[in-house]
Amino acid sequence: MFKPAEKVKKKLKIVVYGASGVGKSWFALLANGRKAVIDTENGTDFYADKFEFDVFKTRKYTDVIAAIEHIENNPDKYDVLIIDPITNIYQTLKDAAQVAAEKRAVRKRRSIEDVSLTQRDWGSIKQKYTSLISRLCNLPCHVIITGWVKDVYEGEGENRKKVGTSIDADKKTEYQPDVIIHLQTNGQGQRFGVIEKDRTMTYQKGQSVKDISFNDFLDAVTDEGAAETRLQTEEEAAEQEANGFEYVSSETIEAVKTKWLEKGFEPRKLIAQANSLYGVSDIYKLTESQGLDLLTLLTDMKANQKKGTGDDK
Repeated sequence: MFKPAEKVKKKLKIVVYGASGVGKSWFALLANGRKAVIDTENGTDFYADKFEFDVFKTRKYTDVIAAIEHIENNPDKYDVLIIDPITNIYQTLKDAAQVAAEKRAVRKRRSIEDVSLTQRDWGSIKQKYTSLISRLCNLPCHVIITGWVKDVYEGEGENRKKVGTSIDADKKTEYQPDVIIHLQTNGQGQRFGVIEKDRTMTYQKGQSVKDISFNDFLDAVTDEGAAETRLQTEEEAAEQEANGFEYVSSETIEAVKTKWLEKGFEPRKLIAQANSLYGVSDIYKLTESQGLDLLTLLTDMKANQKKGTGDDK
């Protein structure tokens, strides 16, 4: 399972967030290389004569996924992908879920005035958004994600107080990228970035860096003599683990029963065996994964072998 760590081909995944006018788009467009920009607020309109880049204007989640697939299928086309800002994509997902909830209410002849998102709605939003971040972090190019800033509070009522700031998007935005920078300006209008996370170890957490640049971090990445690396997305991992959550199919149950009888075991003791191995009171309460596991155990077991079948109790 484990093997010695080695150098891997790595592309930077950087999150930059801050208030309006602090230079988020400027920071991103200063990156070296061929750039593609997913512009969600017309923020690049005045930069065409200052930088070279391709642009795709949209606020739709499905459009962003299509753009990611385009880069996945054309890995040598761009050096840098910029999403500016991702806040609008997250908001679109929430708005879409709200519209869908209101349509459900209309179909059921209920008022839309008090419609709110259900736990299932929020689960769908988070699943889509987390998948988006995972796919961005797996892209074969550098990725710069910009976002608006929001205040973070703790407590309630009179005890509620501001304890910090974060990117205005789902909190999982902070986990997978390599670097997180809070861009700010001081009283003299000078721009600087506060390092909130830096896996490249270019800067220290909490360090304030004047005129910080994307290119500051390039020395930490390498392509030469390194192996490819890719992390499974949530969907891929979930698909592979799905059998562990699906109730056993009738086909698997019948196969288990048939194999049980073929081995010469007493029918009444099949439930006891399932309970002993998986803690279930009925074989129909097995998951598909457990059912397949039991079938494999029986297939590998010698005929009339008593150990572990309940006959030795």
